[in-house]
Amino acid sequence: MEITKFVHSCLLIEFNNKKILIDPGNFTFDSKSLDIDILKGLDYLIVTHEHPDHMHIPFIKMIIARYPNSVLITNQSSQEILKREGVVATNTTPDFIESSSVAHEKVFGVEVPENTLFKINKILTHPGDSLHILSTTPVLALPVQAPWCSLTQSVELAVSLKPDTVLPIHDWHWSDLAREIFYKRLEGYFAKEGIKFIGLKTGEKIKI
Repeated sequence: MEITKFVHSCLLIEFNNKKILIDPGNFTFDSKSLDIDILKGLDYLIVTHEHPDHMHIPFIKMIIARYPNSVLITNQSSQEILKREGVVATNTTPDFIESSSVAHEKVFGVEVPENTLFKINKILTHPGDSLHILSTTPVLALPVQAPWCSLTQSVELAVSLKPDTVLPIHDWHWSDLAREIFYKRLEGYFAKEGIKFIGLKTGEKIKI
């Protein structure tokens, strides 16, 4: 499996001649970090929940217009929003994608939306905006910074789940310098726990 990060929580997953893009949000779109031409042959587009940093509707429309044979998978709440925008989505997954409803973390002043955790090919877990993770695959995409969590909370969760590898997501809020500093600290801390931490840079591809 090959994994490429495109800002914040957007990951491109490639394996067995399949391409899956997760959470193309507004931060990814605004950064112009993802050239959709590289998505040639896109099979699935996955959205964990309706917040714009995970589901930027203009970006999704652009991707689907380019790759109309791709299947958009999300939960019922996001489906309804997309339907009003003329975008067709489903909550039915192929056998190599598992989905489960997990609570979005509380955010002050707003209602929390429906949030879905996805496990890809029994290798990668992407929880959206949730730390309510009861189990993980060998690779955990871990939210590390948000109005709804602290880095310490996230790290303690990952240590308790014991994945082989942690990939940081949901880190747009950090400056480049903060990201560099924290990635270095996280790499050392997780190594002591027997967990590999890979601080993916934007556009960087790794093979798992």
